[in-house]
Amino acid sequence: MQALVHKFGLSLLCLGVLLPTHAQAQSFRFVAVGDMPYSPQERQALDGEIRDAIATSQVPFVVHYGDFKGGGETCSESLFTARRDQIYGLLPGRVFYTPGDNDWTDCDRPFLKEPASELTQLDLMRRLFFDQPLDLPESWAYARQPNFPENARWQQNNVVFTTLHVLGTNNGRQEILLDDPELALSLVEARDQSNRVWLQEAFDAAQEAQALVVTVQADVTNPDGSGACTAYHRMNCDAFANFRDQLMRLAANFREQGQPAKPVLLVHGDTFPFCLDKKFGGEMAPNLWRLNAWGDFQSPPDATEITVQPSVMDEPFAVKTLLGQTAPQANCQ
Repeated sequence: MQALVHKFGLSLLCLGVLLPTHAQAQSFRFVAVGDMPYSPQERQALDGEIRDAIATSQVPFVVHYGDFKGGGETCSESLFTARRDQIYGLLPGRVFYTPGDNDWTDCDRPFLKEPASELTQLDLMRRLFFDQPLDLPESWAYARQPNFPENARWQQNNVVFTTLHVLGTNNGRQEILLDDPELALSLVEARDQSNRVWLQEAFDAAQEAQALVVTVQADVTNPDGSGACTAYHRMNCDAFANFRDQLMRLAANFREQGQPAKPVLLVHGDTFPFCLDKKFGGEMAPNLWRLNAWGDFQSPPDATEITVQPSVMDEPFAVKTLLGQTAPQANCQ
């Protein structure tokens, strides 16, 4: 029997037919959407063709990477509730949402009809979006971080996923207009610390996994200041420097002994262009990719479909838009 398998296996290889491996069979897709809906057209698309395409795609879950409203919309509880129901209705019980700056830090802008305390809006957002845990199969190893329920972790086909509350407006360190700046910055620093812990725990949980995917809202390559933030340099600083450094260090060491580093993908929104950057990790972590996903007034309204295929060494993450099948730019610079 073994000889027959060997014989026919060689014959198939000679014909150019690749026998599927266990790792190849574990490839799967998921959908990411964010920086929308900003307009009536985007709301209509999200409720219509995007939701229909998600339903027919049979993906196991959807990730929304924040900004569920335009920056000019007033932050009311009725709007937040409507957006929650809309986002979670994309794939009921299988949507993971991480906040964007439009969703709370920017709610105090003076041009809004009713400016509101950003810290009050943060409490409202957490209450409305994370009051109940998802009911997921035990095999998903689903968890949320205590006191920071927006930080989630789960597993699919031996790939670990995590969300982190890292968002625009320099991660909440800019334009604190209706709250005590000292209190707001202290809460930012507590969130930064929680993110550091959660990211480390994600890599720890992924030791036996084939890949890791991290989702945040902010484009962490585009800070509103310079120099890493410290206890003495709190506002006009690079609010993402410490996160980038930690992510690159952990990604570089994400390997089994004697083996190449396993692939890591950072998914985010908040800026242009739609691109998949293979150079994000640099020489330190060439296994670290980043995807600036579709959204932020890009036309037509669409979502991003991501195929995770860790066994494909040169392309562990394949990306295209869900409706238009548009490929991302190969360079985010």
